[in-house]
Amino acid sequence: MNISADDIATAKRRLIVNPHFWYIVALLVVITLHHYDDQTGITIFAVPDKIIGLTRHAIDRMLYLIPIIMGGFYFGSRGGFATMAVAAAAMMPRALIISESQSNAVSEMIIVGLIGALLSMRLDYYHKQGEELEVVTERLQTTQRRLHSKVRMSMEQAKQLSVINSFSSILNQSLDIQQVTHISTTMVKEVIQVEIVLVFRLEEATQKLRIMAHEGISGSSVAALDGMALGEGLCGCVAQTGEPLIIEDVAANEKLCTVTVVNEDIKSQLSVPLTAKDKIIGTLCVATRTRRQFKEPEIQLLSALGNLMAVAIENSELNQGRESAAEQVTLSEKRYRQLFENAHDAIWVQDLSGTITAANEATAEIFGYGLSELPGTDIKHVLSGQGLKIAKDLQNKLLRGEQTRQPYTQKLIRKDGKEIVLKLTTNLISSNGHASGLQFIGRDITNELRMQENQQFYLEQITKAHEDERLRISRDLHDSTAQNLIAAINQLEDFCHTDQYLPMPKLRALLGLHDQLKDVLQEIRALSRDLRPSIIDDLGILPAVEWLTEQVTNDSNVETTLMIIGDERRFSPEIEVTVFRIVQEALRNVVKHAEATRANVSIEFKESETKIIVADNGKGFDMPNNLGEFSREGKLGVDGMETRAKLVGGTLDIDSKPGRGTKLTVTIPV
Repeated sequence: MNISADDIATAKRRLIVNPHFWYIVALLVVITLHHYDDQTGITIFAVPDKIIGLTRHAIDRMLYLIPIIMGGFYFGSRGGFATMAVAAAAMMPRALIISESQSNAVSEMIIVGLIGALLSMRLDYYHKQGEELEVVTERLQTTQRRLHSKVRMSMEQAKQLSVINSFSSILNQSLDIQQVTHISTTMVKEVIQVEIVLVFRLEEATQKLRIMAHEGISGSSVAALDGMALGEGLCGCVAQTGEPLIIEDVAANEKLCTVTVVNEDIKSQLSVPLTAKDKIIGTLCVATRTRRQFKEPEIQLLSALGNLMAVAIENSELNQGRESAAEQVTLSEKRYRQLFENAHDAIWVQDLSGTITAANEATAEIFGYGLSELPGTDIKHVLSGQGLKIAKDLQNKLLRGEQTRQPYTQKLIRKDGKEIVLKLTTNLISSNGHASGLQFIGRDITNELRMQENQQFYLEQITKAHEDERLRISRDLHDSTAQNLIAAINQLEDFCHTDQYLPMPKLRALLGLHDQLKDVLQEIRALSRDLRPSIIDDLGILPAVEWLTEQVTNDSNVETTLMIIGDERRFSPEIEVTVFRIVQEALRNVVKHAEATRANVSIEFKESETKIIVADNGKGFDMPNNLGEFSREGKLGVDGMETRAKLVGGTLDIDSKPGRGTKLTVTIPV
């Protein structure tokens, strides 16, 4: 290793200004003057000629150990050896020339030198151990900081999932577009913590952005921003490109620093597109009146909320269209009261052979025929083979007087070949005590079913996104965070076991840190299992529920049992995950709120359905009129379980009374 002259000069300057260097020099001078006081005549302090069998000069040589030890302590082994060399040079004249017993003096000098060398090396070893300990401690602290950062990130992601779930649940409670947009802007303002929120709807005809809802901005500014052209301003660019845009300092951007921005004192903006079915229908813009740097999780969260808002807006508009169509049908039917007074739905009559004998205008509109064409038309022209079989079976049951499930759905084929779905009610018409025909009252639910399918798809995608994100977080915690923590624990164990000279206080501190890291590792593993237990993917729903009941029993004061009735059957992975989440949420509510000591989970496999029951002996509660009131009271867990049950075509029922526990029943048809 090459050392430059500048390095040497720097080292000399540091040595000269170090007070410990001058303490050592002063001690060497004092001890040396005392060692040669009979030659110099300078007496520093009086010492008897002999102490415990040692001459005063032997004691002087031992005193040289003090500066040697100080040199090793403050400057390492080099400092100790340098001080020892100076002390040896100071002792050598008396030992070799002046001393009457030169052999003893030389021996004492050698012994002092050996002791000084050993002490210097030992002090240097402790110095290195201390430095290594500091390095290891710093590494452990760095690992702990990284771990806390990842755990905090996981908690933030879980919080985002909770916000998205709550947001979607609240939006699903209403189809009124004004209520949807008002709720959306209010929630976005609170969740993202901004002062201004704007929701723009893109008009397809004019390609302009119209403001649907706003929060935190004046009416004059709203009027100025309403009607923004596609590609104009921040929101216009987002609507055109479909990509989120962030402006941290709007005032510094000449194109965006408009009069409205100045009047509203806007400093930072973030805008994301509103996308539904891969189509941009508008933009969602938030702004602050202080400089703010939007983080990537906030951008992702706002984009997710924007997509949920887009689907809710489209569903609201579809519902408005359906309501508008229903009103038009009503107005049309009023003009043809001569056929069927006050009829709002399609009504037609056919004889037992299937020939239409009478129909109203609504029937003609739904079937796609002219009103004059329907009488005499065979129903076979609008029914498929399966539809004819359903109609024939229903007619036979009515003729036999059997009970039938009504209303029911039936697919029909219009004259133009388009398939529609009707919700029908069929009644037998009798004349003189004999069946003469059938009366049908139907309503076109094609758009309604399409809207329900959109909502179903939307809910399925949200649920799938939840589970995918849970799986990703679980894998990240298990494969990355936990493994890094295990490696850190192993390094700490190796260090504690191999270092024999580690002081006991520091060893206890390291062992305490080791125990803390092991506790954190167990918490991460528990969190990973709770987010996505691998057993449900590997073995199925029954082993997963059995594992869940064991976990509840072990982790709480609630003794939980599982009972299986009937022959076990497997479901699709989506249904099994949904059932597991319902049982998991139900048991979590039992542990947190029921104050129960026992809980029982039973799964009954029947030919036509599967029934899952979670019952406890807790305090119970007063049931509301319907389950939807739970979400309005802020109890989103029940709403989430009901939503999951609906996703798999099932139902959720809750039976509870104060003091009599709670029974939750989920029924899933085969």
